[in-house]
Amino acid sequence: MRVFLTGGTGFVGRHVVRELLDRGHDLLLGVRNPQKAVNLFGEKVKARKVDFEDKNSIEETLKEYNPHVVIHLIGILYELRSKGITFEKVHYLYSKNLYEACINVGVDRVVHMSALGTHDKAPSRYHQTKRWAEKVLIESGLSHAILRPSLILGPEQKLFPDMDRITKLIPIVALPGGGGYKFQPVDVRDVARCFAELTENSLEGTFELCGTKVVSFKGLLKDIFSFWNRKVLMVPMPKKLMYLMGKVVEKILEPPPFSSDQILMMWRDNICGELGDAIPDGVRHITGKDPIPYEESLKWALEGYSKINS
Repeated sequence: MRVFLTGGTGFVGRHVVRELLDRGHDLLLGVRNPQKAVNLFGEKVKARKVDFEDKNSIEETLKEYNPHVVIHLIGILYELRSKGITFEKVHYLYSKNLYEACINVGVDRVVHMSALGTHDKAPSRYHQTKRWAEKVLIESGLSHAILRPSLILGPEQKLFPDMDRITKLIPIVALPGGGGYKFQPVDVRDVARCFAELTENSLEGTFELCGTKVVSFKGLLKDIFSFWNRKVLMVPMPKKLMYLMGKVVEKILEPPPFSSDQILMMWRDNICGELGDAIPDGVRHITGKDPIPYEESLKWALEGYSKINS
């Protein structure tokens, strides 16, 4: 099966690419830097530079490749406004251009990466623009599946280098709202398997992807620091104060260590079934298998992170 995939060199993308290759699919990656794709995957995949601000660039690529399925993974966690990288552009405009191109070219199916917490009432710009992209796809008439994962565990999880770097310098971490905000972390290998399964079948809908255990932000950090055998003081901090601090920090540092929008993302616990507008047991529903246990997943992810950075 021919699959056109965006965001293939990112954290989740590289695992999705490897899962699809293992299943024997033919892949074309739409990327900013084809050489990065070559460095990661060698000659196993084809890569083409695509400008997702230009619908004609996308259409030209899709016409030439004629994919059976498009997988859209592009996303950002924070904006870099000095470089013109905004949530509205990356989450909404890129998706709108891609899906309009899919309609014009006659692509059969799309599998789209969203995020848990995405909702019409979400206060963060991150979730708002994710929701706009979902709506464009839902209203497009294309056969589609939308995936909303909770925090994704894998060696490339950005939380690991952030916490590692900060606590090596100063063993103190601020906890927004005392760190009680809850996640239900999901293994990136389960996420990759879900994308592959939805590439190979016609299942439609919006699916939440979560792991086996609900854990607070404080609990997750404790588990990470315990693995590193590192003593770290975790200091509770009011969310409103951290939001204001984020407003200041993001004007000084780019990328910021944390942003005001990331504090707004904590509007609801990041666990499956919280919002009630999607299928909550996505991993099992899509793959027919239980998610990888939290403890096993975190150990594998942190061991992989250590190898990458050794």
